[in-house]
Amino acid sequence: MAVPGVGISIVITVKNEAAGLVELFSGLAVQEGPFEVVLVDSQSTDHTADVVKQFQERLFIKHIIKKSTRGEGRNIGVQNASHGQVIFMDGDVTVSPGLVLSYRKLFREGYELIAGEVVSTGVEKFRLGRVELIYRDFEITRPSANLGYRKEFFLKIGGFDPAFITAEDIDLNLRAIKSGAKHTICRECIIYNKTRNNYGEFTRQAFWNGYGRRQLKRKNRDIWNSIEKGPKVSSGPLFQHLVRLAFGGLGYLYAYFH
Repeated sequence: MAVPGVGISIVITVKNEAAGLVELFSGLAVQEGPFEVVLVDSQSTDHTADVVKQFQERLFIKHIIKKSTRGEGRNIGVQNASHGQVIFMDGDVTVSPGLVLSYRKLFREGYELIAGEVVSTGVEKFRLGRVELIYRDFEITRPSANLGYRKEFFLKIGGFDPAFITAEDIDLNLRAIKSGAKHTICRECIIYNKTRNNYGEFTRQAFWNGYGRRQLKRKNRDIWNSIEKGPKVSSGPLFQHLVRLAFGGLGYLYAYFH
């Protein structure tokens, strides 16, 4: 049974992810309402528009087409959200049953920041987990592939910083905790996120993640020493860890000189 009086806007940013959207929308279509989907589409050239039309009778979808970065797109999504609670997702994830209801219950308890769980699927050797950063006992590296914010609070802290190429979600979480957000972890809010499929995608991701970490450190010099590293990740093949470390280091250095 849905908790009354707590509408939710699900903000999704995409570019050419029509195939993934079919699975995501199928999972959302059986969730408890009331909620809407705000899809911010960075000028996709695939069949994204057709997928939206396919699901319009089962979901209330606002399809906004505007060229934008991920952070800019999510800000646009919040600006166009009808409800006071927002869940951010990526276009290539699948959702657990009851995810929206679980978020709704926590929003009703007054939380301003709710971080869900992300389970990696796909190519096993690339499932390395996050390199965690902890600030005031909260893991700020909880990704925006599964993240809830009260809209009023999100706007109060300035939303996503569009200057970030990656790590915009870490920066947002850091500012939220620094601003005293009432926060929690939702263990029942689970999404399944596909890993990269090959070394090209894997190394590009590592490079830009490294770039984002340098941007993050540069912006937050005043409190960087207060941010702790979480437990070292031991799962996954050693070779992939070394590759990620090497390309992340290259991205970090690249950002250092730009």
